[in-house]
Amino acid sequence: MNYLGYLRGLLAAMSFAVPAAYAADSLTVTTLEWPPYTSENLPKGGATTEVVRQAFAAAGLDVSVVTLPWKRAISMAKEDAKSVAYFPGYHCRHVDGFVASDPIGNGPLGFAENVNSPVTWANVDDIGEQKLKVGTVLGYANTDEFDEKAGTGWIRAIPAPDDVTNLRKLARERIDIAVIDKLVLSYLLATEDSLKDLNEVLVFNERPLEDKTLYLCFNDDEDGRAMRDKFNEGLAKINVEGVVENYFEDEF
Repeated sequence: MNYLGYLRGLLAAMSFAVPAAYAADSLTVTTLEWPPYTSENLPKGGATTEVVRQAFAAAGLDVSVVTLPWKRAISMAKEDAKSVAYFPGYHCRHVDGFVASDPIGNGPLGFAENVNSPVTWANVDDIGEQKLKVGTVLGYANTDEFDEKAGTGWIRAIPAPDDVTNLRKLARERIDIAVIDKLVLSYLLATEDSLKDLNEVLVFNERPLEDKTLYLCFNDDEDGRAMRDKFNEGLAKINVEGVVENYFEDEF
C-alpha cells in the first residue's frame, strides 16, 4: 500500500471538510439589499457578494445567498440550521452569538447633506451641540461613538426603514443630514427613480465618519467557528480589493 499517497489524499480531503452540521450542498449565507455591495438585482449579487462567493469557492465550497430585510437576515443566520453566516457587518455584535471573519472589504461611512443647508463639524460631539436632526436606518450599526451618543439622546437620531427614505427626507429638509455609505449614496442617486434630479442637491459631506471594515458573521459555536476558519482560508487566497475593482470595472 502506498501510505504516503494515502496520507496525502487524506490530508487533502480534510482540508476541504465541511463541519458536520452543514451538508456540502446546503451552505447558505444571508444578506440585505444594500447596493452596490449586495443586491438581488445586481450582476453576481453585488461587489461584496462576489467577494464572499469567490472566498468560499477558493475554500472548495459552494454557497447560496439569501437576501432579506436586515434584521431577518441576522435572525435567519442565527436560527436556520442551513444558514452559516450573514453579511456585511461593520462588526458582528448586532445580536449575541456571532463571530467575525477576516475583513471582506470596506466602506466609507459618513453623512449625506443638502447643498442648500451644508453642515460643518469637526467631531461627533459637534453634531449633538448643533442639535442636528440625523437620519439613520433602523437596525444598522454606525460607529461605536455615534451609536453610543445617539443612544443617550445627545445626538438626535431619527430612524427610517431604509436609505432611500432618509434621502427623500433630506431633500425636503425634514432632516439635516443622513448617515450613509458614500458608494451607496452614489449608487442610489444614479439608479433610484424617486431620487432622480437630486444629484445637484444631495452630496456626501466632505468629512467621513469612518472608513468601515466589512465582515461575514458566523455563528459562534464549534461548527460556525470551523466554517469561519474555512472561509478565512479561502479569503486569504483571493485579492479582495482586486475582486471589488474588477467587479465595478466589468459591471458598471
